[in-house]
Amino acid sequence: MDNNGYVMSLFSFFLILPAFLLLMVLADMTVGEADAQQATLNSQDVLGVANDLETNLPLIGREVLRDKSFEVISSGNPLLNSRKEVKGEFQNRMDIFCSKYSGNGMLVECTILNVDNSYDPFCVEVKSRVAVRKGTLKHQVNLTQNISLINGSFSIYDPLPFVKCKNHGGATITEDRIFYGNSLANYLKSRGLKNFEAYENATSSLYIKKCPYDPYILHGNTNELVNLKNCIENGFYHESSDGACFLCRLEGKGTCPHYGVETFITPAPSVNAPFSNQSANITFPDNSSTAPSSVDHVIFNDTGSHGTYSGCKLIYFTNGTHSFQLYLDNSHRQKYGLPKF
Repeated sequence: MDNNGYVMSLFSFFLILPAFLLLMVLADMTVGEADAQQATLNSQDVLGVANDLETNLPLIGREVLRDKSFEVISSGNPLLNSRKEVKGEFQNRMDIFCSKYSGNGMLVECTILNVDNSYDPFCVEVKSRVAVRKGTLKHQVNLTQNISLINGSFSIYDPLPFVKCKNHGGATITEDRIFYGNSLANYLKSRGLKNFEAYENATSSLYIKKCPYDPYILHGNTNELVNLKNCIENGFYHESSDGACFLCRLEGKGTCPHYGVETFITPAPSVNAPFSNQSANITFPDNSSTAPSSVDHVIFNDTGSHGTYSGCKLIYFTNGTHSFQLYLDNSHRQKYGLPKF
């Protein structure tokens, strides 16, 4: 090749070099844009799964609490360590839930770190760690969530009465109430308590429901104690520093050191005497008889006879044939705005 040909070839090369470089840049930009789009898609997938787990954790946890309480009700046997057993079952179910994402090229893990009491006695607190990985992208977050005992598509059972009465005849379920038959009277009799007969055929709530009459003195703010009557008929529960928390109820403990809840255990209605006053005077206490105070943590207090103290009869409703009553001590009467004796 002569010099002219060499020069022309070199000139031609320099003419096409910019185009070649431009093609390389465009190719790199296309690959980079594709990588960026894929990274964005991966990020959306990862965050979507993490959010899905965060949403479903309380729902699955609530199912665990319901199933554990039903397990205790069915057997009458308390859980030895409710926090540990609930945590273990919760972990099993979250492992199953996470496994459904394995076919999408993801590694999804949810570790239940702790199950314990919440500041709200109508909730159980769960701490967990969620980790989601896809490709080189990883998202991890620690969560603290409250599982409600009262809000949801199904109700949570109160297992405590079934544990306490198991060896005394057993409690049964009638619609949404616990029916004690002679089991509660037998339980109180076995502990040497006086006037145990008052709790033959007593009833209490099957499900944990939060009382809407708050402050609680509203129970006694009507002449005919309508609010108290509605509370009892609906089986509502109340916050209590003396009542057992839900997790300790699973263990068959009537009292515990945690901030808990209490509910009324209602004696069977008595037949009206011929002279019974069926007017507004029914709201006044009847000092003629006493029995263990009609609050579950008093009745199920196994710490000694001093823990199950007496209350005087309070008739809160009467009809043509029967009177409906509670036995309440002055401390609980004051709490619920009821007349003292």
